[in-house]
Amino acid sequence: MKILLVDDHKIIRSILANFLSDKLGAEVIQGNNGIEGVNLFKSEIFDLVVTDIHMPKMDGIEMVKRIRLLNDEIKIVALSMMDDSVSIKQMLKVGASAYVLKEGDTNELLKAINLVMEGGKYYSPAVTEVIMTSISHGRKESQKVELTKRELEILELILKEKSNAEIAEQLFISLRTVETHKHNIIEKTGSKNIAGLVKFALREKLFDNLFY
Repeated sequence: MKILLVDDHKIIRSILANFLSDKLGAEVIQGNNGIEGVNLFKSEIFDLVVTDIHMPKMDGIEMVKRIRLLNDEIKIVALSMMDDSVSIKQMLKVGASAYVLKEGDTNELLKAINLVMEGGKYYSPAVTEVIMTSISHGRKESQKVELTKRELEILELILKEKSNAEIAEQLFISLRTVETHKHNIIEKTGSKNIAGLVKFALREKLFDNLFY
């Protein structure tokens, strides 16, 4: 078996590559980001792709989209820390057959890979819960967009024209965390840009101090 493993954390990649090589007898080729992943996929033939989602230069979702255009039958396993509905739904939509959370153990990843290679699917328990909740909400005729407290904090700072770096510094969180929240806010609100976020905030009557 030949596996393409794409993750921007070198230590994680190394540990997983050794584990998969040992347990599956697999040849594991490593990529650092989505762009590297696509280029490696173009140059070699793989049986399976295991990928993180949030990576620099190109994320795992965009990478999987491009890989699917090259081979729509390739097996995809998402391996991520992200347990939010937006990330999960987007990754499953582009064709991942499994979604494994990094908080689990390596044996869970092994189980997911074995199921996927046999034509099945696998989702970590917490991921399954998010999927079922999303389906339940989707059945409601009208559902109000609900942002978390942190997402509201970040949205307010975005509307105050703060940069991602400034938001990260003010809220004492990483730049990547800001980017992830910003991505989720845009997806949840159905916005395409800052103007869309302003319209959303006005419609929902958020942040009176900014607009009124």
